[in-house]
Amino acid sequence: MRRWGPGLALLALALGPALALIHLPRRDTVPPGDTTARETLPPETPLREPAAEPPPPAAVTAAIDLPEAGMQPAATAPFPAPPSGGTKSGPAPRPPERWAGNPACPRDRRSTREYNRCLFDFTRTSEQELEAELANALVVIDARSDLPAVQRTRWRSLLDEAQSRFLLYRNFDCQSVAPFEGPRGIGNFEQRSLCLIEANTRRARELRARYGSPMTVLPELSGGPWARGGTYVRVVPPSLQ
Repeated sequence: MRRWGPGLALLALALGPALALIHLPRRDTVPPGDTTARETLPPETPLREPAAEPPPPAAVTAAIDLPEAGMQPAATAPFPAPPSGGTKSGPAPRPPERWAGNPACPRDRRSTREYNRCLFDFTRTSEQELEAELANALVVIDARSDLPAVQRTRWRSLLDEAQSRFLLYRNFDCQSVAPFEGPRGIGNFEQRSLCLIEANTRRARELRARYGSPMTVLPELSGGPWARGGTYVRVVPPSLQ
């Protein structure tokens, strides 16, 4: 017993503080000076409330289908009733004829051969008028002495390119599209000619409105230089004595 006495004393000294902490009374969380009992404090609320469960599909459908208070349901237009008897509708009405004819070539007063010849001649005449208006426009451009020569040259080239693009469009439209617009479809020759005549006339009228009337040439200047009194216009050898 005497042998274990010092050891037990040292063990008691080592474990004494730990045993004292275990047997200490539990501290109160109420701050000093507050006499409210701990049990009367409200319970702590969580930081985020749990999400509500989604409603069942039937409730969502009912909420969508039922109109709100004070709202009238929209009136739906009835579907057209199918035709009785199952009969099919007739063909769509044909639009009015685009190329009805030209007053210069009445179709009802000429035979087929004369009518085609008249359209051919009138088409060639409209081509000549268009070329004359284009030539007049080029003359008007060259007469613009207030512009530098570079601008006049550029103007002429652009006008010539615009005319080329117009001819490409006119030829394709009148040769490929216009024949379908007649009453007999692609078999109509007159539709091409009538389209060419109208396009040429419209373009010539437009050029005349933009560049003015064709410039006339004086009749006395049409033959070139004329003889004047006392002026030699030809080189002649002197007469021999």
